[in-house]
Amino acid sequence: MGNCWTSLQSCLTSKPSKPPYSVLGTPMPDTPSTRQKSRSGVGYGSLGGLEREQSGKSFDPTEREGLLATERAKKAKGGDRPKTYKERLIQRTNSTVGNLTDKYIIKEVLGVGSTSTCHKCVCIMTGKSFACKIIDKKHIEQRFRGLLSQFHVEIEVLKELQHPNIIRLEDVYSTNDKIYMIMEMMGGGELFDYVVDKGTLTEEEASRIVNKVTSAVVYMHSMGIIHRDLKPENLLLTHRPGHPGDIPEVKIIDFGLSKFLVNGAQAAKSFLGTRGYLAPEMLQRKDYSKSVDIWALGVIVFVLLCGCLPFDDDSGVPSDAAVKEKFILRFPKWAKNLSDSAKDLLMHLLDCDPSTRYTAEQALAHPWVTGKSVKPMNFLQSPRIIQTPRTPAGAAGRSGQQKKKDRVADLLKVRQEGEGKDKESPNKKKGGGGKMQRQNSL
Repeated sequence: MGNCWTSLQSCLTSKPSKPPYSVLGTPMPDTPSTRQKSRSGVGYGSLGGLEREQSGKSFDPTEREGLLATERAKKAKGGDRPKTYKERLIQRTNSTVGNLTDKYIIKEVLGVGSTSTCHKCVCIMTGKSFACKIIDKKHIEQRFRGLLSQFHVEIEVLKELQHPNIIRLEDVYSTNDKIYMIMEMMGGGELFDYVVDKGTLTEEEASRIVNKVTSAVVYMHSMGIIHRDLKPENLLLTHRPGHPGDIPEVKIIDFGLSKFLVNGAQAAKSFLGTRGYLAPEMLQRKDYSKSVDIWALGVIVFVLLCGCLPFDDDSGVPSDAAVKEKFILRFPKWAKNLSDSAKDLLMHLLDCDPSTRYTAEQALAHPWVTGKSVKPMNFLQSPRIIQTPRTPAGAAGRSGQQKKKDRVADLLKVRQEGEGKDKESPNKKKGGGGKMQRQNSL
């Protein structure tokens, strides 16, 4: 009885203990897998799926009813204060129902980041492959205090989102020292790596890609969620195409910095994201809304069409007067064949004023995004311009954060060097005057 009570208390409080590592994980309730079980008649008890301890031993029904009666008595006396939103997220993430290894086989490492390790895993019953993202809670708290809550937020957000262009969360398992996120396998790698390797890209192809991503942003915003870290690295393909007619899906990943706008809130305050993709209002440390995702989407579209970042620098905290000067949209000389409709879209996405910047719905309805005004058979120069960071010898262990900095630095370098010095603005104003230099084809 004592052990059961201790286990229940640890699940109902916001400060989970941290015992030694265990290979057994426990899935969260209300993931697609558990919802399917519920629909098929495999129900969860009145503890909301807390019928198992970490050891895998089931609670005795008599003991469980006694524990429930005790909890009801405590609540009737007003002994429990209302939990904060953050505490409820942590409580749900540490819920327990069964064992990871009962359902999945963890296999080889697919990738290593600064905050997690990704393994391939295989469902025992179906043989289907998934990606298993493993987060070491102790490591996170020691190196990045406070970051663990971001994983709880990511889990909560992904449980709410079901869209063909947003990565799907299949299951979540938790021990007191690790979190295991079972997600769909994205075997195609980064979208921009695919574009570079493909070697060619037409406006029609780019329009279809942007349509898919924008559709996901529309859905995400309709659910009251801001991503806050949209960038090329967070756009992955389900698979690498095997033939010209094979069109893979592109999906948004990494919701660790995302924000729920709860209780009717329309704005957020935290300063976070990735250099090169931050909206002016965020750089100014102002309150911001979903429109920061639209700015980041504009930067992604610009890179996809032009092969470089749209602005030379976004460091510092510019004043209102400096913003308009700092973020004048100019197009590089090699993008002179870009259609007027594509430039019009970018002007609306990269509007410095968030109140007049396009919404996700407006972007999705734009003629270029729908494909109605795309210039046919217009081949873009971006595949040969985009610079993808290559890991130097002996640097295979670079952190994920360092790789992000390298990617942004490479795209910024293209902007600043050679062709980036000779720019053309949408209103025909010329900027710079540097001699154009040929970029090596990748």
